[in-house]
Amino acid sequence: MTTPLESYHDVNGEHSYPQRWGKVALAVGAACALLVVGFATGSHFWSSQALTSNVAAPLQLNSIAVIPPREECAKTGVNCVAQKCCKTSGYSCYEVHPGMAQCMKQCTPGKDGTCLLHSNYAASKKSTVSYSANTLFCWSFYTADTGSTKKSYELDLLRTQLFLTVSIFGCEAWKVYSDVETWLSPEGKLGQAAINTVKVDDVNNDFHFAKRKTNGAWINSNMFIAAWKAIKDEGAWTNKDWTVKVDADAVFIPIRLREYLGQIEVTENGIYLENCKYVNFGFFGSLEVFSHNAASTYMANIDDCRSSLNYKGSDKLTGNEPWGEDLFAQRCMDLHGVDKVAAFDINTDASCAAWRPQGQKKNTKWLPDCATAKTPAIHHFKKPVEYFDCLKATQR
Repeated sequence: MTTPLESYHDVNGEHSYPQRWGKVALAVGAACALLVVGFATGSHFWSSQALTSNVAAPLQLNSIAVIPPREECAKTGVNCVAQKCCKTSGYSCYEVHPGMAQCMKQCTPGKDGTCLLHSNYAASKKSTVSYSANTLFCWSFYTADTGSTKKSYELDLLRTQLFLTVSIFGCEAWKVYSDVETWLSPEGKLGQAAINTVKVDDVNNDFHFAKRKTNGAWINSNMFIAAWKAIKDEGAWTNKDWTVKVDADAVFIPIRLREYLGQIEVTENGIYLENCKYVNFGFFGSLEVFSHNAASTYMANIDDCRSSLNYKGSDKLTGNEPWGEDLFAQRCMDLHGVDKVAAFDINTDASCAAWRPQGQKKNTKWLPDCATAKTPAIHHFKKPVEYFDCLKATQR
């Protein structure tokens, strides 16, 4: 079978890339030729799940259900009529009888009560940044100094993704940030300019202030804060409807996300999409989706959040360790009025226990079935063979 790399060499009559580039590209093996088909046009259609529950008040044409910050919502087991929201992600406030409602995962009328859904609504409209309302600025972060002795394949994944023009490299604009500057695509012999990571500097000497208890890796909040500041300064996000951060080991299909976002309205405050059920804070970092105004508000207030949030501390709600970049982003946006929207169908994420099947809830090594998962992202596939096998399976 002829791989895309071999085809490139045949057409140009010479090896335009250094040997190291060829090794990276060939890491996907025979899957390569099949992966380049369908990503630009999209071979799968993805649509948002419709709301089918009864609601306690008429849903106006130009309004969407938003979820207040966790501290403003009700605990499970108490009357949630006043708050109309629940502290645990994925739970909704359902009426048991008039004047009494409780937080539940789901509600069966007659068995659990009247089951009228109590929600908070905000005025909304389609994004007007672009005509299509679903253009994407996508980015990833490569960490050279992970703090862990475990081998990382992030750079191999990113280089091959770029070679195949998949994942974030299929977005209208993209960038890869890092704690080092290194090549993603080397300079070619026919005049192609090299593409490198964008190095962010540890100006406050706090990139490595703490490590995770589970894997010994550095807590990444300050590295990502530096990346967000670079994103703000560079401005590539400003003419895009959505800013999307993707982990290198998440199989991400931009066309699926565009189809999804093309059906979503946004509020004036901006929205971010919460993507993991049944946890205290459900904004998981493998796929982070911010509307234009949400990204703008977050970046404008990062320094305030650094000083006002105890993100370097720990408590029971956050797993008794400092916050990762995703929790910092969520708490910062909550603090500054960005609206949260439930979107538990955008990412089949093995890191989110709600996605794991019965009997696998505690198995952190469980991997989703990529042939049947139809979400815009599927996570996590840390080794190149696993990753590109999954990507190939999405094209079946």
